[in-house]
Amino acid sequence: MFEVLEKAVERGQDLGASYVELRGESGFIEYIQMDDERINALTQRIERGVAVRVLADGAWGFVSTGDLDALDGAVEDAFTMAKAAAKTRKEPIELAEVKGFQDVVEVKVERDPRNVPIEEKIGYMRDMTRVIRDYDPRITAVTVKIRTASGKKYLVTSEGTRIQSDVMLVWSYPWVTGKEGDRLSSARHEEASTHQGWEYLETFATPEHMGVEVAKRVKLQLEGVPAKAGSFPCVLSPRVVGILAHEALGHLAEADLTVNTAFNGKIGEVVAAEGVTMVDDGTLPGLVGSTVYDDEGVPTSRVELIKDSVLSELLTNREYAAKLGLRATGNSRAESYLYPPIIRMRNTFFETGSYSEEEVFEGIDFGYLCADFRGGQAQLNASFQVGIQEAYEIVDGEIGRPVTDLSISGIATDSLFKIEAISRGEFPFGAGRCGKGQEAFVADGGPNIRFGKGGITFGGRG
Repeated sequence: MFEVLEKAVERGQDLGASYVELRGESGFIEYIQMDDERINALTQRIERGVAVRVLADGAWGFVSTGDLDALDGAVEDAFTMAKAAAKTRKEPIELAEVKGFQDVVEVKVERDPRNVPIEEKIGYMRDMTRVIRDYDPRITAVTVKIRTASGKKYLVTSEGTRIQSDVMLVWSYPWVTGKEGDRLSSARHEEASTHQGWEYLETFATPEHMGVEVAKRVKLQLEGVPAKAGSFPCVLSPRVVGILAHEALGHLAEADLTVNTAFNGKIGEVVAAEGVTMVDDGTLPGLVGSTVYDDEGVPTSRVELIKDSVLSELLTNREYAAKLGLRATGNSRAESYLYPPIIRMRNTFFETGSYSEEEVFEGIDFGYLCADFRGGQAQLNASFQVGIQEAYEIVDGEIGRPVTDLSISGIATDSLFKIEAISRGEFPFGAGRCGKGQEAFVADGGPNIRFGKGGITFGGRG
């Protein structure tokens, strides 16, 4: 594919474009959904196409096409769009200077999902359904979804970048509901890898692991005590800390959004309690958000968004790095060739602190431990609301009864100042999907973190 992309880049240069970028993709995508052991969806498709992005007269033009024989026409269309957009643009777009790379990025897997028989995939889903059903007779419905993708993508630019990368995805997602009397409960769990093949579902995200994780949460909700409404001291566990880092805070640090957020103009200012560090890192081995290069060919990096309580950096692409005088951080991502790349998070997390696990809970007479979440939303003013699908009372510094019907809300930028303790030691990352007009697989996490009263508001029936 490189040869046809390079010829199309040359066509853009001949037209007079200041920058030409082509992203080619070819691969196989499969999606299966099972509802109570019945297959209700099975789609398989081969994707092949090219994204064309042209910068001319300080404006972008973007076109995508599935016809590799029509690339010259696509480049010409993108160039025409850029010229037209330039007429109404007040400020010309510039790009931060970066080195051009020539590289081949391989993802070595034991079992390419393309080569796994469909019967084996259905067997995986059926086994998970049975694990869930056997866990508790009060479970009433089980949905299991899996998605796999494998292929290659290519990036060629007028600045000499020429990168070929393997594409890999395995994703597993059960959704379960239960009922006892008038009480209903539901829970979900999600795991994904972009660095392993089908073996990931055989060794980590197994039917047993996935099934027990989601079924136990339904059971806990059916047996939990009603949550009290109000503000209490609390401990957020890695999965909930992760959603706070990503959803309520990380989006504020995406440079294309920052001007409209609570982080606007605050680089260099204290934005959190002492000792708080929050990071987005695209280089961590094995995590779903990690890659060697972003979709502009910029190497991914560790970005310390908050460092020792101070807002230190923003996530950028080349355009916003130049506009704001910042470095290009390698956070430009596109869902597929159908979309232009935009600024996205990768693996977003809070760094560890100095407290033992026991010390994090000390001094809480009554509060809550939030262990896992089920959905949430946040606004650019840092307000957030998250449903909690696994939670426990904390009484006299000890973990107590499970809790049901709990949600948390607050203003994340205020909550940061209410952090009282951060645990030390390793923590797990959760995998998930982020929507910003396009889907991106991301990871998030962090250690156990204690928030004082006033940091988090709880919704409940009490």
